[in-house]
Amino acid sequence: MRKLSKYLLKIGLFSIVALVVISKLLSINRIPHQRLPKICIGFRGRLGNLMFQYAFLYSISKSKGLYPVIPENFELGNVFKINKTTLKQIGEDNTACDKIPTHSERWACSFDDQLINVPIFQSAKFNGYFQSWKYWIQHENGLRQTFKFQDRITERARKQLADIIGTSGFTCCSKNSTLVGVHVRRGDYTSKLVNDYGQITPNASYYENAMDYFENLYPSVLFIVASDDLKWTKDAFKNKTNVHISLGNSGPEDMALLSLTNHTIMSVGTFGWWVAWMTGGTTLYYRPVFAPGSRFAKDFNNDVSSFIYPGWIPME
Repeated sequence: MRKLSKYLLKIGLFSIVALVVISKLLSINRIPHQRLPKICIGFRGRLGNLMFQYAFLYSISKSKGLYPVIPENFELGNVFKINKTTLKQIGEDNTACDKIPTHSERWACSFDDQLINVPIFQSAKFNGYFQSWKYWIQHENGLRQTFKFQDRITERARKQLADIIGTSGFTCCSKNSTLVGVHVRRGDYTSKLVNDYGQITPNASYYENAMDYFENLYPSVLFIVASDDLKWTKDAFKNKTNVHISLGNSGPEDMALLSLTNHTIMSVGTFGWWVAWMTGGTTLYYRPVFAPGSRFAKDFNNDVSSFIYPGWIPME
């Protein structure tokens, strides 16, 4: 935590100076819309990947005084209460980002300090996944406000949780009882192609050990599970009477539901990562994160510390 504090102080001081200058310039309208320096990203992937990319966009825009460009029909805009900062909003066409120099990450799942050393007030385009909390930790509070679910998603999740608790007879929540969200990611992670790359997914014993961890801490625990492999999940937890498996939800709806619990058992991938970050509480993650010596290990620069959020607990 001492290293984290020093890191935050270093980047925080720079961010404060940049934000003061930015606010003064924008408040007196010295920068016409068509001349606004901007940050562009080639968004790709599904929900968890998009969230990491947006978090990077959000942080760099704040630190460097750049307009954060998102696509006109941005998927995350339908999920979260994100400001619609499109090119159209500033009167520019959709080719404006094509003319900007591109900076590419060296590691998809690790912190690349070269990316944050771009000049302030100078347009920049970035290519990558940016899967490290270090890129945006100095703007974490603002990001938590940005990643607020749309009302319809929040209301559905709250109703579902109330129904789950009501039908299970579970008494929530006190020092003796707790809710634990469990994300089971299998899907493509069970394929030979993905495994050969070095991506692995937990077996049933990991979830058993993780559940035991919480059951040893609390006399009463209700596990709420979301999975992309319902058949495997139902079989893995068939002997557990305190497990509810979510059915019929979209990805964002499952994320919202799990985020309402007290603690998290992650599997692999970025979906469960964001669930754990939103939830807070105690998070258990699967170790190893990657197969040692694999191509996937290189995406982490052979070190998970920039990917795994501080304080999360490894378990096998």
